[in-house]
Formats: sequence, C-alpha cells, structure tokens
Amino acid sequence: MVSISLTLMLGMMSLAVDLGWGYFRREAAQSAADSAAAAAVRAVVAALSGATPSCGTSIVWCGSPTGTVTNCPATAPSSATNSYDNACMLAGANGYTTTGSKTVSVQANTTSPPPTVPGVAVTYWVTVRISESPTSFFGIPAAATGGSGLTSNVIATAAITTSGGATSPPCLYILGTTGTTFTLANGAVVTASSCGVYINSNDTTGDKAMYVTTGGRLNSPTVSVVGGDLVNNGGCLATSATATCGSLTPTTGASAIADPFASLPAPTIPSSCASGNFTNWQATPYQLTTTGANQGCYNGFSLGNGMSAVMGPGTYVINGGSFSVQGGSTLTATSGVTIYLTNGAYVSIGNGAALNMTAQGAGTYEGVLFFQDRTMANPTASTFGGGATTNFTGSLYFPNSLLNINNGSSSNTEAVIAGSVNFEGGATFKQATTQSQTGMVVSNTASSVLQ
Repeated sequence: MVSISLTLMLGMMSLAVDLGWGYFRREAAQSAADSAAAAAVRAVVAALSGATPSCGTSIVWCGSPTGTVTNCPATAPSSATNSYDNACMLAGANGYTTTGSKTVSVQANTTSPPPTVPGVAVTYWVTVRISESPTSFFGIPAAATGGSGLTSNVIATAAITTSGGATSPPCLYILGTTGTTFTLANGAVVTASSCGVYINSNDTTGDKAMYVTTGGRLNSPTVSVVGGDLVNNGGCLATSATATCGSLTPTTGASAIADPFASLPAPTIPSSCASGNFTNWQATPYQLTTTGANQGCYNGFSLGNGMSAVMGPGTYVINGGSFSVQGGSTLTATSGVTIYLTNGAYVSIGNGAALNMTAQGAGTYEGVLFFQDRTMANPTASTFGGGATTNFTGSLYFPNSLLNINNGSSSNTEAVIAGSVNFEGGATFKQATTQSQTGMVVSNTASSVLQ
C-alpha cells in the first residue's frame, strides 16, 4: 500500500511541479511582452515630442509591408534605431528572443483602433506576441493541459492615444455572454455615433445574440458580435443616420471585449444612510449634498409628486431599493456626480420625468455617471422609459444588469456598459458626438498598455 501510495503521490507532485513551472514561465513571458510593447511606444513618444506619428519617419517602425508581423532576431539588438529595436531589446533583456522554443514577434501601425483592442482611438500602436514551449521536468502529458503541453502564448499592446485628448470614444459594450443581450424593436432608434457596438454573447440560436426587428433601427459605424445576429420584420442596420438600411453588416464570431471599467474601485459605503424620500410637496427644489451626517447615502431614492431636486457635486450611494424619478418630476445634477447603486439598488425613470445629469470631471470616478455594484450577480433590471427626457454626460455602467430603454424615452448619453440592453417602443437613444468624459480616460503624454 505504501508503494502504491508513493507512486500516486510522486505522480501528483511531478504534475504540480510541471504546471507550476509552466505558469511561472507564462507570467514571465507576459511581463516581457508588456515591457517590450511599452518601451517601443514610449521611445516614439519621446522622439516625436507631441508630433503625430507617421510610419517610416523618425523612429516610427510599422514593418514592411506596413503592419507586418515581424519576428525579433535570435540575438537582441545592442542599440535601437527604431521602435522595433526597442521592443526586441526589452524582450531580450527579460530573457526572450526568437531562439529554440521561444518566438518573439512585433507588429505596429498608425491605424485606429488597434486590431487587438477595439474601441480605443490611437495614433500609433505596437503589439508584441511571445510564444514559448518550456521543457517539462517530468514529461507532463499533453492531455493534462488540453493538448498544448506547457506551451504559452501571450500578447501585449501599447499605444499613443489621440492628441488633445482625454478619452476613448463612446461605445455600447454589452457584456453578457449568453442569450439575446441586445434587442432593438418596435420603432426604437439607436445611434452609436463613434466607435460602435460590441456584444459578448455567444448565442447563435433563436433570436441570437443580437436581435433587431419590427422597425427598430441601429445606426453605427461597426458592430462586433461574438455569437450571431438576426434582423427581420423591418429591422434596419445602417452605418449612419443618413445611410440606407443594410449598409451595416455586423462582424460575427468576433472576440469578446473586456469590461473597460473592471478595475474601477467601489466607493466606501457610509455607516449611516438617510431616507431618500423626496415626494413630499415643497415650494422650492430639494437641495441634496454629499456632506453632512448621511454623506450622500440614501436607503432608496424617490423623487415624485412633481417635485424637483438639485444634486450637489460628489459621489452618491443608493443603498438598496430603487433610484426612482417619477412622472412630472425634475432632477438636475450638472455640477459633477456619480450615482453608486449597491445592495440590490436599480434605476427606475418613469413617464414624463426630466433629468439633466453630468458626471464628475476629475478624480477616481471621472466620467462615470451611474455605477452599479458589480458584485450583484442578478440585479433587478433598470429602466429609462415612459417618455422620459434625459440628458446624460458620462457613462452608464451596469455590468451585470438588463437596461430597458423604452416607451418613447429620449436619451443622449456617452458610453454604455451593460449586461444586456433592450430598446423598445419608440425610444430614441443617441450617443454624444463629442464626449467630454466617458470614464475611459487614457493619457496621451505617455504610452498605455492596453492589452
């Protein structure tokens, strides 16, 4: 029994050692790729001093032909004459050149967006890929790693963002991975004026991941869908509001896009939250602030009976219940706010309500107007509907929730990140053509590692 047990234990130990070694080598390769891509772009930033990059000028390398994937040499360059050399030098300094079981490749161009990072406007990008098949100490079977052995393949993209500028363009990011997550029907019109629509659902059956029907119209420069799309019964896809139906063809089978706000931290919940009932009649608008005993935290929020409210600047926490603005009521929050929804909180905008809201212009929550707690696995659907007139400057972040925008509502906003979205019944949704803040800020004074 001891002999049999030792055989099993030694086998498990050897598997653990090999898998641990493989993981360590993959992390080392990723660090090398990140450093190489960033070094190439930072070298261009330093050389051009703010000028727009152009392939083949100064040290701006784009390959030949332009955009070609080119392997680094077996011996890393000792000095750099262009951004390709910089990438290969940094990869080599981290132990990676194209030799033996290792392959290091560099790809670059001035096109926008980078092919590996959709939705980000740039003036120059560099992608570094590293592949390695390290030696297995104990001959790990390929079946234990899905047939790949210890082979690791990593990728990193760094870029210079567009000059003058602060933000990536507004988009619709639909993050849900199953079912029909984008529905546009019953005469609703959606105009995604900048970088387009990205749908992560892999559904290819029934109504598929994206469903446009019964007079619904989507105007967008691009649509990328992991699964499939279905357009019928007068549904329309067009590249712009003036283009003909059918001029837009979705890209299906696309790669899923990452949550652009995945690293955004949740605010601290105050120890004391006040009642958010603002329905009692008073002659002047309610004045709300983030100072005082409740620190801008409300156990539910309800503005109704035709009342008006003005929100001062800062981050407000809705700790459970709904963020409700009922018919005939007006909410003004143009001094820079973020609404954080937690403990099951959701949004309910009713018939005839009017909202004019602007996100914070600086700080942690710059550009983020609504932020729903991402730890809420199955939150109640949020609704912007019933003839509501809304003007939102900033991003709507509901990563796991269904957003209903319907029944004649009219919204003009920027980036939308949601689990799924449903446009119905004459709703008009239009993204801002110029965006002061979307909440996806990337600096153009230095390179940003994007992927």
